Amino acid sequence: MSTPQNTTRTGDEFERRIFELFRTEIDAERFPFKRDCCKLFSKKGYYSRDRCSEIVFDIAIEVYFPGAQEYSMLLLVECKRYSHAVPVDDVEEFFTKVQQVGAANAKAVVVSTAAFQRGALEFAKAKRIGLARYFGPENFKWELRRSPSTTVQRNADSKENVERGLSDETFKSSSFDFYFQSPGRLTNSLWEFIEDAFSDLILALDVAIREIKNLRRDLEEVAFVEKGAIEEIGASVLSRIGYADGEVALQEICKLEAERSGLQLRLNHPVVDSGAEPHALGRITFDPLVIDVYAQQEPNRGRERFTLAHEMAHHFLDHGRYLVSESCDSDDFVLHRAGLDDLAISRLEFQANYMASSILLPRAQIVADFYRLLQTIGVSDKGFGSLYVDDQPCNIQNYDFITGRLMQKYGVSRSAVRIRLETLDLLRDNRRQLAVGQMLHR
Repeated sequence: MSTPQNTTRTGDEFERRIFELFRTEIDAERFPFKRDCCKLFSKKGYYSRDRCSEIVFDIAIEVYFPGAQEYSMLLLVECKRYSHAVPVDDVEEFFTKVQQVGAANAKAVVVSTAAFQRGALEFAKAKRIGLARYFGPENFKWELRRSPSTTVQRNADSKENVERGLSDETFKSSSFDFYFQSPGRLTNSLWEFIEDAFSDLILALDVAIREIKNLRRDLEEVAFVEKGAIEEIGASVLSRIGYADGEVALQEICKLEAERSGLQLRLNHPVVDSGAEPHALGRITFDPLVIDVYAQQEPNRGRERFTLAHEMAHHFLDHGRYLVSESCDSDDFVLHRAGLDDLAISRLEFQANYMASSILLPRAQIVADFYRLLQTIGVSDKGFGSLYVDDQPCNIQNYDFITGRLMQKYGVSRSAVRIRLETLDLLRDNRRQLAVGQMLHR
């Protein structure tokens, strides 16, 4: 049971987290306004003539023109750590306080860990109040080294998803820490959110505003790695264990990595002890370097091996430059996952899946085995690809025979074989689209 003291301490910790996020972005010149023009405060009071006393605000950002003694723009932030949706009354009350101290040049922002009631969203839109819902990184599917919402300078998510993030109490974010409703749009980008908050003042000040505004910069992106380079990294990993043919000894690779980089591998790790989602298959954390492969109610050796190879690939590709941690589920085991609007995450997952395939199904061995099996069943290329599968029983039979033999030899799932053959341009799959869950067992 929470006590008033615990509730206050939790609220203070949340305010400090938001304060530090603003300070980090301002100091690094990743804020729309220049560092030398911004003053950041915690628990600062501003005089209210109506009260004849000061009103204290959780966080305040004052924006000054060079040489000015008085601020020209003021952002006032209210932090709310609620276990229920933020009601419209709370937003109205905060708006009244801001009006008392700042008039036209003060902008109001409410940051909450909880969703906002529909009335709160509508009132905020009408009064040009910024709303932000914050998700801590603790249980993110992809925990980036930088705040995702400060990394993207333009919205990277769908309007519908941002709206859900703001209004749905059950919504869980997989990567973005903020979901914003600015006076002008729905966005995940802190840059866009702050720009929109002051958009009317920016237009009014026009030329003068250039003195205090930062230019948008292209932030560090996940490096593009050619498929050939990924194959080479995979081959170098296999050479360390003297691989020649057949099923790859993944745990031998992990033993070498334990000696080389301190990797800790935990197989059949209880998912309930990890804080991960119930459907999660595995997770990697980079500091310290730990890979978990979670115990499943229905064990599937091929899936477990791909899970381990996927997480190992993140390590070998040095994705710790970008990630604090990553967890994977069955939806990740396709080369191009639908619904991933974040380019950085999409690229990380593509690279990890491609390398996992190249480790589990080494190119030279899989190509040789593939053509030997084709010869065994007398299949020739009729212009549709070396192996063509559609919904005709004869083609499905050939597909099942070849992929089944490769599954047995290399200790992988059929979906892993299918992905590998497609990336090597050996398979053309023209069946009606299967759900990901079906693909894992076909």
